Amino acid sequence: MMRHTLSRLQRATGFAAALFLAGALAAGAANSIRVPNGGTPEGAVKCAAGNPNTVRFSQNCGALVTLTAGDATAAYVQDNSPSADGAYRARFYVNPRLLQISGSGFDVLAAYDGADPVPPANAGNAVFRVVIQQSGAQKQLTAFVRLNSGNESQITAPIAIANGWRSVEVDWAKGAGNGHLNLWVDGKAQTTGLTALTNDTETINYVRWGAVAGLDGNSSGSFRLDDFVSQRSGYIGPALPFSDVDTTSSFFPFVQGVYAAEVIPDCGVGSFCPNGAITRKEMAKFLLLAKNGAGYTPPACVTATFSDVPCSNPYAPWIYEIAREGITSGCAAGIFCPDGTITRSQMSVFLMVARGYPAAACPPSSFADVPTTSPFCGWINQVAAKGVTAGCGGGNFCPESLVLRGQMSVFLGTTFGIPTHAVGP
Repeated sequence: MMRHTLSRLQRATGFAAALFLAGALAAGAANSIRVPNGGTPEGAVKCAAGNPNTVRFSQNCGALVTLTAGDATAAYVQDNSPSADGAYRARFYVNPRLLQISGSGFDVLAAYDGADPVPPANAGNAVFRVVIQQSGAQKQLTAFVRLNSGNESQITAPIAIANGWRSVEVDWAKGAGNGHLNLWVDGKAQTTGLTALTNDTETINYVRWGAVAGLDGNSSGSFRLDDFVSQRSGYIGPALPFSDVDTTSSFFPFVQGVYAAEVIPDCGVGSFCPNGAITRKEMAKFLLLAKNGAGYTPPACVTATFSDVPCSNPYAPWIYEIAREGITSGCAAGIFCPDGTITRSQMSVFLMVARGYPAAACPPSSFADVPTTSPFCGWINQVAAKGVTAGCGGGNFCPESLVLRGQMSVFLGTTFGIPTHAVGP
């Protein structure tokens, strides 16, 4: 099995000799692909030196593709590692949050049968191609496969994808009546209908990734790409950014999900700290990002109403917005306790109010350790009724236990419907 990796795309000079950039240097072209060192704004903070390329796909360390309305110039990375391959797999991450597509969409990944050209020249036909498009506000993926006849077959129906980082894995093989193209999004198998294909005359010699082809000038904004891996056979699966949350952890699908949604960041390179406590100021930011999406920015702080949260505090806009929305009134008269921790009972209130749900009836209590006299009883009953949590075990809720980062990923993901990431087959 051959494996080829463009992990992180940290530096253009770090590419293998077989890889080329196209579009970034094209004369007069507004569309471009950049491979920055990462950080926000561009180049402000480098991807950590010595990182073993375990993708930090929500930390802006990948390639940035910028598209300008009216410009149909392609902008892509080219991988020349295939050589007359009759089977090919690739997995990559794409974040389309800042992309707008009003036309027919464009190829974000395409494999070709021609001899390796020097970009921006083209050679041969697309053996398969994955297209990103938009219907209303919904971003979608679709895919096409070339047959021996020269015609293309398309997947059964477009695949809706959420904003944030999406993992896309493609499995293509040629065959005389048994060729196929399979797709996984976020580790979940998609129905393609592309089996039993007659495409045995097709082979792959090079692959392009980015804004590859089919641009009609009706796309604008930008999208990010990261952690491209290709090989001839065998499932690739997700990138594993955290050494402390492996695929066997019950938190894995939710941690990957909230991280990909750009809601909860890491706690340091390669770590998520699932057993770390959440502070009240972090809770304010995480709640609003989960509720409104990663592009949300709260109103600026103008007048501080909590004595312990001046407007100079970087969390002030988030804290005053959750107060304005009635999610919390602070921890005591006139103070917020921004560095204080949060109990499970308190979090039940924050989640349900932010989601717009009232407290449920109490009595009865859903848990043995939550008395009906508790002011949190109705809120705890509601988080249980909404399927956010089933408690801490043994019929208990553990209302005074602290909310930890791993638990928070489940609470936020479940409450706000943030897509989880699966390991796959």
